[in-house]
Amino acid sequence: MPTVVCDGATVNYHDVGRGDPLVLIHCSSSSHRQWRSLWELLQSHYRVISIDMLDWGGTDAWSKTHENLLEDETNLIREVISGVDEKIHLVGHSYGGTISYHLAMTTPEKIKNLTLIEPMLGWLLDSEKDEEYYCELRGVAEYFWDKYSNGKAEEGIEHYFDYWNGDGAWRDLDEGLSEYVLAGAEKNFYEFEAIFEGGKGLPRPECFMQPVLLIGGAKSQNPPLRVLDILKSCFPDVRKYLIEGATHMSPITHSDQVNLIIRDFLLPYSPPLDL
Repeated sequence: MPTVVCDGATVNYHDVGRGDPLVLIHCSSSSHRQWRSLWELLQSHYRVISIDMLDWGGTDAWSKTHENLLEDETNLIREVISGVDEKIHLVGHSYGGTISYHLAMTTPEKIKNLTLIEPMLGWLLDSEKDEEYYCELRGVAEYFWDKYSNGKAEEGIEHYFDYWNGDGAWRDLDEGLSEYVLAGAEKNFYEFEAIFEGGKGLPRPECFMQPVLLIGGAKSQNPPLRVLDILKSCFPDVRKYLIEGATHMSPITHSDQVNLIIRDFLLPYSPPLDL
């Protein structure tokens, strides 16, 4: 698989297909493989670039060279696509949606369109107006921070993992996967910080004029659904879909439906493939 070096970190990514560039950013505790079914669907019409973000998959851990994790995550993407002349279609899920949002807001001229699947944008939740949603999401983060800081990282991971995936999800997870997630506990600590602090100084979504697709699970947790509602009211060119029966992990649990929605959204903004 191809790699690049960004700020001293070796970055692993999958690059397949030909056509318009489509960049996929996975959720926390995952890897580029999360998107396999999507790239298999689209690789005949798109050049699909699926990236392992810092400390996940085959990419090195965050070196903390800079203070802002999201800046380093987006610099990583910029390095991977540095040889791509065209504007990109960009898709991000959960914390990957946080990264994708940050990239889109800071480099809008590089984005053809943006798909966000329940992005973790805690900074958009007003601690007073959205107190219920803010406190719920903040509570998950603070529980993890407390457990991690007291040497009980697995307890903190179990709590947030079950929050997103359902009661008992951590207990039922394959041993190899649980070891993989646990190994990323330190990165989780900084990711939780980023979803509340990483929006400082970013342009407002009202300034982003490119088409936006928002996707969520109809049975998802309230905080990310509230974030989708906020974004729906702010982006100038936006559409939103909720997947019936799905929760926060819809790209994995309901991949067929999510993939078709993304495919249909991209089609009007994609030139026909040259044969």
